[in-house]
Amino acid sequence: MIVAQLNTWYNNFTRNAIHMWDDMTLLKYIRLVAIVGAYALLRPYLMKWGEKLQAKEHEKELDPYEMATADGKDGKGKISPNQLRGAGGKVVELEVSDSEEEGEGTAADVKWGKKARKRQRAVVKKILADEEEVRRQLQEDDEDKDIQEYLVDYTPGEDGW
Repeated sequence: MIVAQLNTWYNNFTRNAIHMWDDMTLLKYIRLVAIVGAYALLRPYLMKWGEKLQAKEHEKELDPYEMATADGKDGKGKISPNQLRGAGGKVVELEVSDSEEEGEGTAADVKWGKKARKRQRAVVKKILADEEEVRRQLQEDDEDKDIQEYLVDYTPGEDGW
């Protein structure tokens, strides 16, 4: 049954691929070339137009955390990602909250579920462990370089002293 279906698809594909050109007239060829050429010429402009529309839509979207702080209940305004990075000459310092680490806090402070906080803590621990491993490896390499200058290469048959 499957073999018969595959055979039917193969026959249809080959028949359509070969015989689709049989009834093409000069007018149909010109029309086909005009459509493909117009698409090729207009595609970059359509892509740029789509990018602009998408950028406008992304600017309109707000993060739920930003919506919670933008209403002014706690006196804080919206902070853009560039401001967080210190771009534009303004440096923003964020308050460090221990309530996330301990699992305590008010309902407004808790944004994630218990499992999500645990997963996030595990990811942060893993990242810190990886960074510490890289630092330790670099330190060992530096120590090896310090020792390397005092070592003498020994070649058999020669006195290195």
